[in-house]
Amino acid sequence: MTVWIKSPTAFKVSTLTIESSSLKFSGHQTFPVRYGWIYKIIQEVINKNSISSKENIENQMISMGMGKNMVLSVRHWIKTLNLVTCTDKKSQEFELTSLAKQLFINESSAPAYDEYIDKVGTIWLLHWLTQTIPTENAELNTARWFFNYFNGIRSDKLQLAKDINLSLNHHEKELTEATLKKDIDCFFQTYATKYTNNTKLNEDSFTSPFAELGLLIQVDSKQYLAELSNRKSLPIEVFAYAMISFIQEKHKDSENQIVSYEKTISFDSLLNDIGSPGKVFRLTTNGLSEKLDELEILTQGQIAWTDTQGLRQVQHNFENLHSVTPEIYLHKYYQR
Repeated sequence: MTVWIKSPTAFKVSTLTIESSSLKFSGHQTFPVRYGWIYKIIQEVINKNSISSKENIENQMISMGMGKNMVLSVRHWIKTLNLVTCTDKKSQEFELTSLAKQLFINESSAPAYDEYIDKVGTIWLLHWLTQTIPTENAELNTARWFFNYFNGIRSDKLQLAKDINLSLNHHEKELTEATLKKDIDCFFQTYATKYTNNTKLNEDSFTSPFAELGLLIQVDSKQYLAELSNRKSLPIEVFAYAMISFIQEKHKDSENQIVSYEKTISFDSLLNDIGSPGKVFRLTTNGLSEKLDELEILTQGQIAWTDTQGLRQVQHNFENLHSVTPEIYLHKYYQR
């Protein structure tokens, strides 16, 4: 996908394609992220215990109370969730992002927003952090492919594998059948919600917090349903964070430099572009319009949208959108 971006002086191009993404279809050891894992691995990061060193795996097996493969899996997930940033590539040292600290670390001056992930808004936020594909250093796996490139409603494991393989026809790296199969299995375990015969939710399916979001429903032994929805459980504050972050990234080039200060963006871009809220949250057209109506109220008119003779646009009135910290809206959510 190629996106043309207008800057005050010239047109520049920011390119994000499947071919430009590196493939990362492994690392989870086939385990979906589980409740409690995030808390445990964050404690390791706080205590400056390496989440990449082979030498301390046995110690972490003891401190986190899990087997070796699970330790490797939870190390993978903390990075995939974008809750840590690499501070030294050579030694592979990581520290928590500022957002991760706000969410999960108790300070005397500021208690954690949601230390044990009790709020559904936190799960939606983690989903956004996990599934958006940045223009810079983009990595692709089954989940990211699904929430950015999948355009269907129903799927199964075999069809999904065929679709992904077809999209990777021109990628310079080859993806083995075994690796893809394991990643697809893990994806469905991570996101699929199961229903019992009487259409009630099966609570046993909530191994992963992401299953609570209802983005993927297992309808029988093979078929999965991924309908678009208005996402009533998605808090408007989390949507605000996602949308502002998306526009800010869209205004940067592949070297992370700001090349645009445009005050408008098309409704369709927010609905259909790679990495957009519409794609990642799988919103219907009406669902996106409802969220934008709520957003206008939340921002007191700083962000508003119009639909004039079929031309739907979203406009912001911030003097400089890039000086806006999207986290301010998360603060409002957690202070409710």
